[in-house]
Amino acid sequence: MTATFKAERIASPGCTIAECPVWSARENCVYWVDIPEKRLFRLDVAYGHLRSWALSVKVGAFAISDGGGFIAATEKGFAHLALEEEQALFTFGAGPDLPPGWRMNDGACDRQGRFWAGSISPTPAEADQWGALFSIGQEGQVVVRGGAFRVQNGLAWSPDGRRLYVSDSHISNVHVTRYDFDPETGACSNGQPFADHALLGGRPDGAAMDSDGCYWIAASDSGRLLRLTPEGRIDAVIEVDVPNPTNLCFGGADLSTAYITSLRREGVGGGDLFAVTLPFQGLAEPCYQP
Repeated sequence: MTATFKAERIASPGCTIAECPVWSARENCVYWVDIPEKRLFRLDVAYGHLRSWALSVKVGAFAISDGGGFIAATEKGFAHLALEEEQALFTFGAGPDLPPGWRMNDGACDRQGRFWAGSISPTPAEADQWGALFSIGQEGQVVVRGGAFRVQNGLAWSPDGRRLYVSDSHISNVHVTRYDFDPETGACSNGQPFADHALLGGRPDGAAMDSDGCYWIAASDSGRLLRLTPEGRIDAVIEVDVPNPTNLCFGGADLSTAYITSLRREGVGGGDLFAVTLPFQGLAEPCYQP
């Protein structure tokens, strides 16, 4: 029997495309971005205090950096992001060099602290507009990891770091693939289909891993987020009252609260932040190791 949970709206900042929720245990806060509006938000979950920063570039994803601040995947490639009281400051220069109009999309850190993200074209439906995966590791080394994505999403690693999951959200290339992953080198091999559109009931978007090795994926257009066992079976569902959840992270003292972002669609709402406490425990996400 599939367990079903209902998430509650905890913030309504009116985002266009809210993405990449990131839990900060040190601050007891959840961060996220609104990609097209170039804003970063922070919610203090204990007191409900919400604030935001204007960003100078579009940020598709980010992660906490062990050296302070954040590593960000932007329209100018990877960058360090520092938040000050009145402004957000970027340090660019790591690459990759993206064509005009392109940007980085979904991203996450592997268990070794390398930050990964995929590139996306402004016109992903066109025949030759394929994005690829990149990683940035210690000393800012950028590695082209390859692949072919219309709208790359769903990056997550198994608890032991030896399986990589990644998806494509574009309607012409919908899939979730699982790879064997070499923790030492970051090499991916033996890609196998893990979940498809028919199984999910919605396009696969952002994802997170729990401590049982189960893969949680936002099924966009369906108003649901799904827990898939390592065998690919759906055994739990989170429902939200908007059609397009985009991503989730685990937070709270015991990492059993899922924080969920969403995008706004005309006539049906969205762009809010949701939360639900679950009988499952997430994983503490690795910090980027600069």
